[in-house]
Amino acid sequence: MLFVVCFALWLLLSGHWDAVHLGLGAAAAALVAWLNRGEEDVSRAARALPRLAWYVPWLLGQIVRANLAVVRIVLDPRLPIDPVVVRVRAPVRQALAVATLANSITLTPGTITLDAEDGELTVHALTPDGVAELESAVGRRVARVFGEDGSAA
Repeated sequence: MLFVVCFALWLLLSGHWDAVHLGLGAAAAALVAWLNRGEEDVSRAARALPRLAWYVPWLLGQIVRANLAVVRIVLDPRLPIDPVVVRVRAPVRQALAVATLANSITLTPGTITLDAEDGELTVHALTPDGVAELESAVGRRVARVFGEDGSAA
């Protein structure tokens, strides 16, 4: 699987389909697959790529929604900001999944991941409402991408 993903990426990025480039791409993909033959995380990440293709557009929509919410807060004359720092149990176990979750939270305006340690994320949010959504929707989606059940680690 890793070979196929690497070779497809090579073809996509190189844009050359002649025999020399196809041979170089196949050799490079084979070398990467061989060097990572015992690495379970690499093959898990490769298997997650198709599900990630569905996750990224959803995340971009969440970023747009969060931007609009932050704009509403900033433009409101009462400035209804109630900042909170909370510890959230990550619903994923794999290191790459936790990193994806932490980065997804940070990319969303109004929230930032301050720390990720021992399956817990420390998150700062402009409002408590921002934390509620990230605990449910974002965590479940990331768990689905990496083939986990979404229960706390």
